[in-house]
Order: sequence, then structure tokens, then C-alpha cells
Amino acid sequence: MAAQRIVVTEFGTKAVSDPCHTIFKRVAAFFSPGESLSDNAMISVYPFGDEFYTFTEAPIIHRIDPTTLDTLERVDVSEHVGIVNHTSHPLIMSDGTVYNLGLNISMIGPSYTIIKLILNKNSGTTYDFLVCYSIKTMVLFVLGLSESKRLSSFEQATIVATIPVRWPLHPSYMHTFGITDHYFVVVEQPLTVSVPSMIKNQVTNSPLIESLRWYKDEQTVIYLIRRKDGKIHKTFVAEAFFYLHIINQYEEENNIILDICTYRDPSMLDCMYAESLKNIQKNPDYAKMFRGRPLRFVLPFADPTNNHSVDENSGLLCSTQTIIYHLNNKQIFVKPELLCDLGCETPKLHYEKHMGRSYRYFYAISSDVDAENPGTLIKVDTVNKTWKTWNEKNIFPSEPIFVPAPEPKSEDDGVILSSLVWGKGLENQVGVIILDAITWKELARAEFTTPSAVPKCLHGWFTPKIF
Repeated sequence: MAAQRIVVTEFGTKAVSDPCHTIFKRVAAFFSPGESLSDNAMISVYPFGDEFYTFTEAPIIHRIDPTTLDTLERVDVSEHVGIVNHTSHPLIMSDGTVYNLGLNISMIGPSYTIIKLILNKNSGTTYDFLVCYSIKTMVLFVLGLSESKRLSSFEQATIVATIPVRWPLHPSYMHTFGITDHYFVVVEQPLTVSVPSMIKNQVTNSPLIESLRWYKDEQTVIYLIRRKDGKIHKTFVAEAFFYLHIINQYEEENNIILDICTYRDPSMLDCMYAESLKNIQKNPDYAKMFRGRPLRFVLPFADPTNNHSVDENSGLLCSTQTIIYHLNNKQIFVKPELLCDLGCETPKLHYEKHMGRSYRYFYAISSDVDAENPGTLIKVDTVNKTWKTWNEKNIFPSEPIFVPAPEPKSEDDGVILSSLVWGKGLENQVGVIILDAITWKELARAEFTTPSAVPKCLHGWFTPKIF
């Protein structure tokens, strides 16, 4: 603000170049993400024990005061686990353990790594990440520790899995990943980050989006990694799709059920520019670019037996229409089924009880920008493949957050919280709505006006502890 210009390059915006930075400094900065990447952690917020951290995809997180929203601490995760980025959606387990997925670039190339942080009373929250990590780097880091030093939670992070990158110079762009009782689930989509382009853009000070590459003729690869030893258990392939958010994943019989909000391609990212938003009405393909649907993939993790033989074109177990094919190259091709014929985004569920476990309902906002009312909240029944919607003209709700009843009698026994913004002349009006999660009817709302327009938020978290 004080500089009256953009001073840090973001995902889609370019900063004004600093003449004091030489080409060599800019290239070197690529390997020091804590210094070169934006620390604008504006995507998500997660609890680590009794602390709250905000996330972006750069490996810099901020501990905040959940009451005042003041920044209490800036943490450069790359100093502890050697990553250049991580997802903005770590996974919080019921015991407080935290996992995340990141990328490490070493002399032998990039790799994905899973890191783990464990809640530790002596040092605060411990943090596990899935990152691209070099074993060499890990050894040097361990040898450099002092036995007498009291380690912070982040310094005690451990690497629990390493996954090779399909294309060494083009690691996949990953916004999230999954976990079940026995497996990590990593979805390697054919939207990649070009390492040569990243280095070039570091010199030219260009935004990350210019380094993204979409390989439409390549398949999406899904890895099942065993939690007990960090090894790849099985690999599946599917048609190319773009995704940001996994809805949930869980084990059922000998299968992993994986639900994802998918798009045919990532062209919707090009619609996020301010200029594109201004010219929506002039772009006949704008709505098509946002056409996404939630899909279910069923991944058999057990080898075929006499009781459950899986031949080419055969159906899977469970009440699902997903089909798998065993290909000649020993790969398993998965054809998903549709969960809901509406575009769903920022999916939420009863996280504390059902994340990584069997579930029935998820809640989302509409991604169908050409719908009669695009500002729609959606409840999806994944068993019956039915859905309910709530909307009101000129209102655009945020990610729906489920809050369970004190003694819930069913999975959806609780309420939905969603912030509201208005359009078309009411940009200064904001609010919060409460829906009955069972009936999907409005229970209450609060509305107020602000001195200036309020942007729509991305992700949030509910905690009863501060009320």
C-alpha cells in the first residue's frame, strides 16, 4: 500500500521489477521460496492444536489470533522441510496430527513428499507435510541439529513418503490430496508447473500462472501410498481432468472411494483475471469453461482373488457405477460415476468425524456461472445421488461450513454457516446465513453494510473455542 504499486509477484499479477536484483539473484531466489514468493496467505485457515495458521501455496504460513485476526508469527516451512511449495489444504487428523503435500526440487529432480507434524505438548503443534523432498537434504538437515536445542514443532516435522514426479521438469499442480485409514491418495493431474518456465519467470518477474502447462492428451494418474511405509501401493489412470478440491476419500471393503470436483480442463483459470471478469458477457465460452461436476472414482486396492476377479470392462464392488479396465501395460484405468449434475465447488462435510472415513453428505457452492441463480448453496446425498439447493436473487454465498449439533442424531444433524455478499448495486452489503443442514431451509441471518465493497471469501474454519 505504501509503495503505491505491486511489489510482490502473485499467482496472476506481476510486480514492478526491483532494479537492485540481478539476474543471478533472481535465479537463486527460485531455490529460496521464503524470500522470493509471496507470503500473502489468503487461501485457507486451519487449526494446529489450539493455534490457527493461514495458508497459500507458497511455503509460508502465518499464525494468527482467531479473535483479533492479528498476525502473531510468520513461519517459512521451506526452512524445515526443503520444499518450494505445498498445498493450501493440509489434512488435520482427529488426534491433532497434520499432513500436507509439497514439492521439493533437488539435484536429481523434483519429487512429491508427504510431511507429518504431530501435536506435542512440549513444543506446541507438530506438522506433517507431503512434499517433494530429497533424501540428501533430509540427511544434511538431521546432522545439522543440536542435541541440546529445544526443537520447535516445525523443526520436528518428519517425511513419511516420497513420490517420483511423472515428468521431472513438469511437476503437477496440486491444490490438495487425500488420506484414509491406511493410505495417502495423490492425484497427479496433467496441469503442470514448468520448472524451466519458473526459472525464466523468476528472471522476468512474471507470475506463476504463466508457468502452468496443460497436457490435454495425457492421463490423470492417481497414486495410493501406504501410510505404514510410505511406498506406492497401486497406481491408477483416468481421463485428463483438472481439479482443485477433493471432496473426501475413504476405504470400503477392498476399495478406496475417491470423490473429486472435476473440470474437463483448466481454462477456467484464465477467467479469473479482472479483465476477463469485466468482459464475461462478450465471451460465449465463459460458462463452458466453468462447467465442472463432482465425480466418484472407485479404486480397488486389493489384488484380484477368486471371489473378486476383475477382468477388462468389469464393474467394481460397492453400490457404484464406476468401471475399471486392466490395460495391457498393467495400468488400471478408472471410469468415474457422476455424483450430482450440478457444478460443485469448495466442498465441505462433517470434517472432524467423516474426513477420510465413510460419509453420505457434502455441501458446496455452485460453479455453474450460467445457472438461473449462480449464487447457490448445494447439499449432495452421495448415496441416493440427489441434491437440495438454496439461493436468493443477487446474493452470492461462500463456502458452506457444517457445524454439528451438540448431540447429533444423524450425519447431517447440524447447521450450515455461509457468508453472503451482494451484487448489482449492493456491493457494500454483507451478511451471514444459517441453514438447517437436514432440511436445507434458512434458520437465521445477519446483514450489515460496510464502508467499501467486500470481496467473496475462499475458505474458512469454524471453532467453538473462541465463543
